[in-house]
Amino acid sequence: MPIPPVFVLATLLILLGTQLAYLVAPRAPQYLTRLGLSTLAVLAGEALGIAGVGPRLALGELHPINDLAILAVLQWAVTRWTRREQAA
Repeated sequence: MPIPPVFVLATLLILLGTQLAYLVAPRAPQYLTRLGLSTLAVLAGEALGIAGVGPRLALGELHPINDLAILAVLQWAVTRWTRREQAA
C-alpha cells in the first residue's frame, strides 16, 4: 500500500516546525507538546487551504504557506503563555 506524498510532506513539515521551535526556545513547552501543536497547526493550515483561505501556492495537495504561518503563530503564542506561567 503506497503512502500518498502529501502525508510524507506534511510529516516532514510537522517535524521541521517542531525542531525549529524547540531550538529557538528549548525549555518551554516540552517537545511532545510542541509536536502536538505542530500537528494541529498543519491540520488547521490544510483546512484553511482547502477552504480557499490564503495564497494559492500548493505543493501537490499541501499548502505550506498556510501551515507555516499558523505553526509559527501557535508555537510563539504557547511559548509566551508557558513562560508567563513559569514566571508567576
